[in-house]
Amino acid sequence: MAAAVERGLVGVGRGRARQAATGLGLADLLLGRVTSVEHGRLQELPIHSWYVGMYAQDTWRATNRVTFNLGLRWEPYFGLSADNGAVYNFSLDRFRRNIKSTVFVNAPAGLLYPGDEGFPSGRTGLNKQWWNLSPRVGVAWDVNGDGRMALRAAYALTYDFMTSDYHQINSSSPPFGNRSLITDPPGRMDDPYAHVGGDPHPIVTNRDTQYPAFGAFGTMDPDINSPRVQNWNVTLERQIGTNWGVAASYLGAYTDRLWAQTAINPGIYMGLEPCTLNGVFYRVCSTNANLNVRRVLYQENPAEARLIGAMDLNADIGWQEYRGLKLSVQRREARGLSLTGNYTWSRCVGTDTPNTFSQISSGYTNPDDPEFDRGYCDQDRTHLASITLGAETPEFAGGAMRALASGWRASGIVSMQSGSRINVITGRDNAFTGVRGQRPNQISNDVYGGKTLTNYFNRAAFAQPASGTYGNLKRNALTGPNYWSVDMAISRQLGVVGMQTLELRLEAFNLFNNFNWGIPGSSENAGGVIANFNSGAFGRITTMAGAPRIIQLGVKYAF
Repeated sequence: MAAAVERGLVGVGRGRARQAATGLGLADLLLGRVTSVEHGRLQELPIHSWYVGMYAQDTWRATNRVTFNLGLRWEPYFGLSADNGAVYNFSLDRFRRNIKSTVFVNAPAGLLYPGDEGFPSGRTGLNKQWWNLSPRVGVAWDVNGDGRMALRAAYALTYDFMTSDYHQINSSSPPFGNRSLITDPPGRMDDPYAHVGGDPHPIVTNRDTQYPAFGAFGTMDPDINSPRVQNWNVTLERQIGTNWGVAASYLGAYTDRLWAQTAINPGIYMGLEPCTLNGVFYRVCSTNANLNVRRVLYQENPAEARLIGAMDLNADIGWQEYRGLKLSVQRREARGLSLTGNYTWSRCVGTDTPNTFSQISSGYTNPDDPEFDRGYCDQDRTHLASITLGAETPEFAGGAMRALASGWRASGIVSMQSGSRINVITGRDNAFTGVRGQRPNQISNDVYGGKTLTNYFNRAAFAQPASGTYGNLKRNALTGPNYWSVDMAISRQLGVVGMQTLELRLEAFNLFNNFNWGIPGSSENAGGVIANFNSGAFGRITTMAGAPRIIQLGVKYAF
């Protein structure tokens, strides 16, 4: 049995303006355009969590050639406790029944805090999950009974624990961090808060705290459970001769209950004709500027929803599926030479969105259909290969040869892999939902153009979707350039006097100075690798992957 407690403190201040209205930052600046303004105070999140686990295992030798390994682990999930009470839940049913908090009396209907009726016990906001059981089984078969060929298979179901980052969605929201999100403000840079009655910050937290208009919220499903992973593999190993061995492995994994965000208060597309919303006439009914009054909750209850802007729900609905074939060869050290080589051919698909910060609607693209984001995993690589080689010169008998050539050691690593997955986004909110990361339409199969530094992707193969629609391009549909590199080291250790030694070492990284192209027109963030179709740099490679050739010489004297 094992038990542990984790404590920590997360503190983050957030306030930034994103500029991407025209696709060119300088043009946005000259026009005074602001795509969105995020504003909040320092987050304070002292946390602690208990981990408890019990396990039992046994090894059973069924016959002289067959061995079983069996295990069972019990690992309940208790969640992370926010010691300062900066945690809450949201109930759509309570919102619709106009039930308000008694802890923060000015909170919009539907929000529950520690101390409110219906809030889970403690300060995690989650119900305890007691029945996380993890079975494991493995079997090894000596096929011929001579120890030279073995067939192995294994299966395991395991659980993971989530980090404290997810509780930042609570500590940054009103009435704690008082995070607000303003989209395409009519006042632009001069006064982005003009249309909501002025800047409400700073806000002091107490029972009577006044909530800012259209504050940004993120909430947790109180019945959320820790992610679980099922792994299985089958491996055939064979020894060849005295020093060589080969193996072939089938690898599989299925991960579900991944935590992912879904916008539960997105905007509703109402067409581009003139309309009147909340007593205000709009020449175009669906614009980014009137997003908050087009949101789902606002259409149900404007009086309460005027305090709720973006709201994301964390739920355990994401999944990933991995399949791979791994081929290995090994030569154990003999006569000064050793070698290890591995090649993996694999595929990973799923609907999970990477761990992104909630409250900014950067989770599932279509809130009504998470499966719309089914695509390749961020970590998917079709081909992965590596070779590691080691060699050592023998002890020569002759005086000159012994002094000059004996005892030199050389090692090298060759690494090769397919390009990383790239998610192409529109850079615009064509669906007018307020959800980020929407994808364009693919209108041609010739997506890669000339694969040159200036034209790696074919811009003409994509198009912005029509207003109110989502693009048909799959998530992570494209791949970047392949990568390969060779690293090498040469060393020799010389005896000086007694136990004293002198070691000479020469190392070279990226020995052949290969220019590995960077990811075309993209950036890496918590949402994986993305390429913005709305950017002028789309399809252009302006960076390199890995490092240029680096050579270093070292001398070590031991005494």
